[in-house]
Amino acid sequence: SPLLDIGAKNASVLVLGGGPIGLAVVQVLVAHGTKKIIMSEIAAQRQAFAREFGAHHVIAPNVYDVVGVSRELCHGEGPDIVFDCAGVPASFETACKAIKARGTVVNVAIWEKPVSFNPNSLVFNEGKYVGVLGYQRKDFVEVIKAIADGRLQPNKMITRKIPLDDLVEKGILALIKEKDRHVKILVDLEMA
Repeated sequence: SPLLDIGAKNASVLVLGGGPIGLAVVQVLVAHGTKKIIMSEIAAQRQAFAREFGAHHVIAPNVYDVVGVSRELCHGEGPDIVFDCAGVPASFETACKAIKARGTVVNVAIWEKPVSFNPNSLVFNEGKYVGVLGYQRKDFVEVIKAIADGRLQPNKMITRKIPLDDLVEKGILALIKEKDRHVKILVDLEMA
């Protein structure tokens, strides 16, 4: 898995963004026994989900300096690995500034727009930037095994089940308008 390939097990890790991708990354890090997991998320409900899913520390970026706090939590050095799961300019900049010297920024987010980039933040830290997508057969096999043996429990991410008739109002629009309250909304075809 990409997590094992970059050495996440024995690492201090910062996850930026507590949406479905970030919360899934936290669960995978927990399943791998990662020693320190820090989550940065604005929405209070998603902060609560991050704690429930196993994040050791949760930082509200609208209240605290994520780079400074994550460095403190990592003995002044910064995290070994930062997962950017938010895909916004602020998270990209934070990720590049937060990693420790020779650390790795892992882009998991899918970007809606291009972002300007000053490579000095990585150059001065001798940092690495890696993109992952996770659609390899070995990733699917590992996830299925982790669900089967209970290391991953994705059912905790389901915040609502709806019938097909409510797809737009209680599904798509709820994820847009109430994204601080929902992680995954499932459409149950058997519900009336």
